[in-house]
Amino acid sequence: MALTQKPIAARCFDDKSGPPAWKVKPSWYQVSANDRMIPPETERWFADRMKPKKTITLQASHASLASHGDDIVALIEEAAAGSAGGKGQAA
Repeated sequence: MALTQKPIAARCFDDKSGPPAWKVKPSWYQVSANDRMIPPETERWFADRMKPKKTITLQASHASLASHGDDIVALIEEAAAGSAGGKGQAA
């Protein structure tokens, strides 16, 4: 992954994004318990603010998409189907 990742474009710091979708749309969230880029406590704080329909915690690093692909796909499929029951979190 390090060989293909490119530096961020400087203009990204000037672009305006508008209101975050998680404020008005249902969301699902995944915490990486072994993340050394974003502290897991910070990830949980993000999730608490978002109030997602579902939060999962994986024993994964920052690269959870690569190391836990099946779990991530299952979460995305659940989100796409809207099948997570009720508001709140499941860990």
